[in-house]
Amino acid sequence: MNVVDEIVKNKKQLLKNKSADEIKQKAHDYASTNDKKFRFQEKLSDATSTKLICEYKPASPSQGDISTLSVEDVIEIYDTTPVDMISVLTEESYFKSNIENLKKAVKLTDKPVLRKDFIIDEYMIYEAVLCGASAVLLINGVCPDIEDYLNLCHELGIDAIVECHTLNDIEDVIEYDPKIIGINNRDFKDLSIDLETTKKLSEYIPNYMISESGVKTEHDARKLRNYGADGVLIGTSVLKSNEKPEIEHYINKIKHVLRKNTL
Repeated sequence: MNVVDEIVKNKKQLLKNKSADEIKQKAHDYASTNDKKFRFQEKLSDATSTKLICEYKPASPSQGDISTLSVEDVIEIYDTTPVDMISVLTEESYFKSNIENLKKAVKLTDKPVLRKDFIIDEYMIYEAVLCGASAVLLINGVCPDIEDYLNLCHELGIDAIVECHTLNDIEDVIEYDPKIIGINNRDFKDLSIDLETTKKLSEYIPNYMISESGVKTEHDARKLRNYGADGVLIGTSVLKSNEKPEIEHYINKIKHVLRKNTL
């Protein structure tokens, strides 16, 4: 059993006493009055730069503990720097975050916020909507019904980033016309990273593409920009330091090379 299997097993246990029907109507009512819909697509449609998505991630299976900064501290930094969108982990066991951090993040910034988790039930989508999230992550091979969940997200006015790692993954989902595909450069089987995954798969993606995992340097970011990524998601590297000036400097360096008119 790999780490994803373990996470999904834990997630099922946590959700066993929760029903999507409990919050379904409330989520639809909220969505009907929300005029800020599909905000990730709106951001990605601006072709002047590859968009920078920075993440709140206290820990990960591959790195262990990453940052001791609070979600308030991190979001304040992201809100005042050229970060375009924000990702917030809500998985508790391995990433040491939770849904409360998503709620806090949405309240602290006007920038679009992604709920990043291993979504296995409609309840988690409704929950994200009620927290004010602008997008959710749907992982092919983890999400039980990509087509139905994409349709639900569309009804609710929330973007879905469909995560793929292989050409087979893309072929599985492409018929459902996902507007945003996230290419995960990390192989969950052995946790290895290869940025060339984005290059290999880019030609098969008809709409927006976000490259996830593995960006450490300006060279990495530039490479993914040149591979055609519309967005780059950075988690671990941006929070390697707990010092605000160092994080701000890193963000500014990465965003500079993501602008389309830079070498």
